[in-house]
Amino acid sequence: MVLFAITFIGLVKKPKLRYPISIFFLLLAGACSISLMLNDSHHLGMKSITETQTKTLVSTTGKNSPLKLTVYKSLGNGKEKVFVYRTADQPNKNEKTQIDYDVTTKVEHRNVQTPQVIIQRSRYTYQNDFWKIMFAGLGLNKETYHYTYTFKVPQNWLVLSTSQLQAMKNQETAAKAQIKDQVKTQLPNLVKSQMMKESQKNPTMNDQQKAQLEKQITAQQEKQLVDKLEQQMMSKLMPQLEKESL
Repeated sequence: MVLFAITFIGLVKKPKLRYPISIFFLLLAGACSISLMLNDSHHLGMKSITETQTKTLVSTTGKNSPLKLTVYKSLGNGKEKVFVYRTADQPNKNEKTQIDYDVTTKVEHRNVQTPQVIIQRSRYTYQNDFWKIMFAGLGLNKETYHYTYTFKVPQNWLVLSTSQLQAMKNQETAAKAQIKDQVKTQLPNLVKSQMMKESQKNPTMNDQQKAQLEKQITAQQEKQLVDKLEQQMMSKLMPQLEKESL
């Protein structure tokens, strides 16, 4: 526009016309500069639009995990948090809340069956074609400026920090070692007791049948014992985890 103005003014020979035209282009250039500054500071000529996407959550520890949780990592002074979550359409892939934009994250515990994350993306777009032409080439259309993440989860859904999750895993590892020792101690007596009951029901079993039955009972009793001990382990861990959860 500046080159056009200089060229145009140069073609005007009459001083009486040249001065008003010069003033006109000067005012026009000033108006354009002010418009650009107002667009940058107050988004002149733009309006806000919000796009909403809802996804079903699955546990960050895995779809089939007994623990239902989402994890976050604190940044800086701890006020800013990046949440790591997984969704039903990609249950094995970690997704993260945005960090390159202004972000608001909310966790809402509700009486719901299906945990969800609602993602709202706010962007600026031109109010009309005039402003679109006015600011053409600046790459401002549909510029993202804010994200809002709302995690709507059941009452028993945990939201833990990465450090809390690591501490839980350490406790779980130690507890599973204890479970292994308990199974090793308790399983022989359980199998022996069950074998005696089965032998009384069928006293004519031969050695091969007894060996096969003992193998089946051992596998069954081991699974039941492990499940029982793991439930006891989780019942001890859960109160503390619920206390620490967001």
